[in-house]
Amino acid sequence: MLGVAVAAAAVALSSGGGSGASNGEPAGPAAAGPRLVRNATPQPGWRPSHAAVPILMYHVLGRPISGAPYPDLFVPRAEFRKEMDWLDRQGYQAVTLDEVEDAWFDDGTLPSKPIVISFDDGYRPQYTFAFPQLRRHGWPGLLDLKAVGSDLYSHEVKRMIASGWELASHTINHLDLTTLDPSQLESEVAGSREMLRREFHVAVDNFCYPAGRYDGAAIAAVRAAGYRGATTTDPGLTSPDEPFTLQRVRVDGGDGVPGLAASLAAAGA
Repeated sequence: MLGVAVAAAAVALSSGGGSGASNGEPAGPAAAGPRLVRNATPQPGWRPSHAAVPILMYHVLGRPISGAPYPDLFVPRAEFRKEMDWLDRQGYQAVTLDEVEDAWFDDGTLPSKPIVISFDDGYRPQYTFAFPQLRRHGWPGLLDLKAVGSDLYSHEVKRMIASGWELASHTINHLDLTTLDPSQLESEVAGSREMLRREFHVAVDNFCYPAGRYDGAAIAAVRAAGYRGATTTDPGLTSPDEPFTLQRVRVDGGDGVPGLAASLAAAGA
């Protein structure tokens, strides 16, 4: 599977093979202890909205190492920093998917240009680099976490949640849900939610299909497990019309700000 295939390379990268702090630990705000970032809660001036919202999709932050099977999934950290700065200058404000769904379905509010920034699988640079970078802007992220086998330590995930990040399920073992029998499907979908809720004491309202693979049975399992929505790898803006097949905008290494701008424009943002 796509996420599993890059896991070994990501472990090597996050252990010191990429750019960034030499000791692999977050500098500045992330090291200082958790505190709720601004956009983790609705702010004055936000308004009710049922509009479509872009969800960005990231995986590993760092340069690909030799032999990585999916090098496009590695976004250099300098690129990521510049992309976040550009979004801020363009007036985007990152929010959680829960906040988007609150606006869509429960009379919540959103900024004028909301965006969700999602990170799949649980690679360690998502904590050591993305976490402090988003905090600079007052933004939370969306962590699509495998219940077993991610690179993140439990205390790191707890720190991210405490600052306002949303935790979503990405199954237990990152399997192709379209190949599973009903018992396996229930375990990967409902079981992963139970595990994450028990470990981190949060609702886990949303789900992310591994490698974007889903079918009718997978959607039914997500509904039955009590999730509010589910993200795919299908390109485009996400809307309240199809909450269990939410589209995303993939960001690859080498895209940079011009590529990100083009992808958002192509999606209709």
